Amino acid sequence: MDVEALLSWFYENRRDLPWRSDRTPYGTWISEAMLQQTRVTTVLDYYPRFLKHFPDPESLASASEDSVFKLWEGLGYYSRARNLMRGAKYICEHFDGALPSSPDLLLEIPGIGPYMAGAIASQAFQVASPAVDGNCIRIYCRLHALPLIPSEKSTYNEVYERVRKDIPSDNPGDFNEALMDFGSLVCTPKSPRCSTCPFATECSANLLGKQEDFPLKKPKKETPVEEHTILRIFVGKKILVRKRPDSGLLAGLYELIDMPGHLENHEVEAWVMENLLQGSKECSSEPDIRVLGTSKHVFSHLRWNMLGYEIILPADTTIAKNASQLGELVTMKKYDTLAFASAIRAYR
Repeated sequence: MDVEALLSWFYENRRDLPWRSDRTPYGTWISEAMLQQTRVTTVLDYYPRFLKHFPDPESLASASEDSVFKLWEGLGYYSRARNLMRGAKYICEHFDGALPSSPDLLLEIPGIGPYMAGAIASQAFQVASPAVDGNCIRIYCRLHALPLIPSEKSTYNEVYERVRKDIPSDNPGDFNEALMDFGSLVCTPKSPRCSTCPFATECSANLLGKQEDFPLKKPKKETPVEEHTILRIFVGKKILVRKRPDSGLLAGLYELIDMPGHLENHEVEAWVMENLLQGSKECSSEPDIRVLGTSKHVFSHLRWNMLGYEIILPADTTIAKNASQLGELVTMKKYDTLAFASAIRAYR
């Protein structure tokens, strides 16, 4: 790769991003965690808010999970937030509250893998360490017409070695960031802008006229689909919520009542009578039930097709004693402080 040409392009076209204008090791770590599988435009709103509340590893290490999740709400992939908390505690316990400059030491921190270690070391400490991500793999596979599948370990190893040979020792951070921006703005997954590419005359894939054939595409598996019924239940001015288990999908987040399958109105009413009222005759009228409509949410490996209902019970309704197993009734003030899964945002 022509390193000078890449850096020249970068200095003319680089994006103005807050973690670049005020570069710190901690800010680099937070931004890289947020940018995993998330668009830059989305992260722009979350990054300053997160740093305002948690400006350093110490404040993040001592924070409650609920408070971190609330600030993360909407970003998805909450395991990233949980890893940041674990990582912050490790940094405080083993590195006196400051991220180390060595890629090997960075890899010891929970949640930091090879890419992130390279990104932090090169951008925050100017250590010549490759940061190989999807953008980087795509650029090198096209530049050299490498018939490789991005998800395979051998592909990472091949590209890593090529980047290691190209990365300059005097400005490795700019080099890695240039690859990120170049992959996002020019060498895009679909319809790459080859007419504006400074490597157009040396890119093997472009010369072959097969830019979108590199890297190779792994056959897609059919995404499993689950049907869910979401119940937004009010008892007076309080709403019934529950917290998901500490492991598994959407671990530790709050949710409304989630039932398997798509229930019809009469089935929802029967469920309310059996589980909340247990046939109580003290309720002055039948539950007020209305349909909230359908919604869908696509995870990386799964799709939810949802049907929502709102159920309103009078404030003086006698709730069954064992209904506490379903969750807890909270005020709307507390409700607004809880972190909910983005999947049910349509019913919030």
